Amino acid sequence: MATDGENGAREEDTSVGGDLILPLLAVGLTLYYFHSTADMDWEAKSTGLFVGTVILTLSALHLVRVIFTLVTGRARIGFGGLFALNQHNAQRLGLLVLGIGFIAGLPWLGTTLGLFLLLFLSMLVTGVREWRPLIGISLVASLVVYVLLIYLLGSRLPPGPFELLAARLLGIQG
Repeated sequence: MATDGENGAREEDTSVGGDLILPLLAVGLTLYYFHSTADMDWEAKSTGLFVGTVILTLSALHLVRVIFTLVTGRARIGFGGLFALNQHNAQRLGLLVLGIGFIAGLPWLGTTLGLFLLLFLSMLVTGVREWRPLIGISLVASLVVYVLLIYLLGSRLPPGPFELLAARLLGIQG
């Protein structure tokens, strides 16, 4: 966030505390995934290990970059405008609530319907108001996930009303 300095020139806020939130959450999620897939088939472990290694490597590189900017004095630890009351932060909070709701609702909604609602509502929160992209993107993305991950690959993602109806219509045994 830019602010006016003493001489009237614009100064950039160089707070980097907010830059650490997503990498720390990604590391936590990766470590949780490593732990939760320890007893699964080698495919789940190897895929998770590959993706997790990339996430951990990128997070470590980002941490090194942040530490370097702190040590050289080009930034300070802090959150800047991250917690300010403004439209962007309200949207971020809305997206966070939707993400939590998606995870909490998975057992009842299932993957396909839950993803459709998450995408639809996320676009609404971020300002999309045209019905074609709202419905089109949400529908196509959730159906692609269903066809590729659930129908073709047989992934054991949480089923819901859509998956149960599709299985019945397609004659798939659960």
